[in-house]
Amino acid sequence: MASIIAKASMDDVIWAQLDPDVDLYLEIMEICRRENIRSGVVLNIVGGLRKARLSMPIKATDMHTPPGVLELEGMIECSGVGTIGVTRNTYDSEKVSGIIYREGEPNLHIHLTVTHAGKSYMGHLIEGCLVRSVHPISHFTIVLARTPGALLNFGVSKETTEKYPMGVPIHDLVQE
Repeated sequence: MASIIAKASMDDVIWAQLDPDVDLYLEIMEICRRENIRSGVVLNIVGGLRKARLSMPIKATDMHTPPGVLELEGMIECSGVGTIGVTRNTYDSEKVSGIIYREGEPNLHIHLTVTHAGKSYMGHLIEGCLVRSVHPISHFTIVLARTPGALLNFGVSKETTEKYPMGVPIHDLVQE
């Protein structure tokens, strides 16, 4: 059963075609800033990468262990979806999981699936995923939508653990 439900409407749908060699994460962040997206969804990410960095479980661990970082280079295809919210607390786990969220910035929680050398991986999109294109005008496309009414805030718990010394990451869904 859903513990929290918030209703939203879907407003502007924003399509963007990315240039070759740009960082996918940073480009989505910039579009969110420019278009003032505080609450939204990433409806689709599709295209090729020449470099991928994913925050994901990279070895068998218990469920309380933070993810690690998988890095791939070469011909990579990708697809992704996710949510856009607001970051309430800075969370810097870059050295462990590749994830860094800065207070007041858009919060991107995007799951990216990549295929490289016949194997597929799925993890959190982080900085370092570079768009690949054999043409000066890339076919790499993303589709975002603004969703006013519901807001997914990212925060960090005051309680810490050995594995989460800066606090446990929390996504807090609220009705606006």
